[in-house]
Amino acid sequence: MCCVIASDTDCVVIYLILTNAARGPEIVIEWPTRMKVMIGVTRGLSYLHSQENIVHGNLTSSNILLDEQTEAHITDFGLSRLMTTSANTNIIATAGSLGYNAPELSKTKKPNTKTDVYSLGVIMLELLTGKPPGEPTNGMDLPQWVASIVKEEWTNEVFDLELMRDAPAIGDELLNTLKLALHCVDPSPAARPEVHLVLQQLEEIKPDLAAGDDGATKVQTAE
Repeated sequence: MCCVIASDTDCVVIYLILTNAARGPEIVIEWPTRMKVMIGVTRGLSYLHSQENIVHGNLTSSNILLDEQTEAHITDFGLSRLMTTSANTNIIATAGSLGYNAPELSKTKKPNTKTDVYSLGVIMLELLTGKPPGEPTNGMDLPQWVASIVKEEWTNEVFDLELMRDAPAIGDELLNTLKLALHCVDPSPAARPEVHLVLQQLEEIKPDLAAGDDGATKVQTAE
């Protein structure tokens, strides 16, 4: 998963390799940090949808900035409003190749709040599994692969091994977050929750991270 650490003086792109084969021993992303990122991104997206009436349209992990306190900030939002149809189609195609696009976008080419929620769900699955969504597993994209594993009742096989080390303490949180993420990536747009409900449920799962701003500081315009 690609994220960015931003400081007052510079922005450095770093790659947090969540796959076990590629991760070095020095890179360990604990569950509270992953959950903090999920809640921060969801809070920012909720602000865009409810307060600014903006659809992001291209939400991927590379559009999430992490500051020095690992607070998440969303960038590159609302580009679909500014671009030509051709340019916007190219952006949708690129995000689709990375595995973040809702399936209906291949036909409609029109992002909306429910396609944003789908992309959010993919990011949640990315954080839960440690798998990049752009690399198919057994011919399936990340949401399909996770759903197939859960259907076979092998749910523990879904989670990143780093998370499973703490499973006795955080097992319920992992399962509840997984259920919520799968709800977000439901193939039917109508079945996906609104983002403010996703935020509410995440804060119920991890109430110690619930206190925060209204989401305005979770969005950042590109300079």
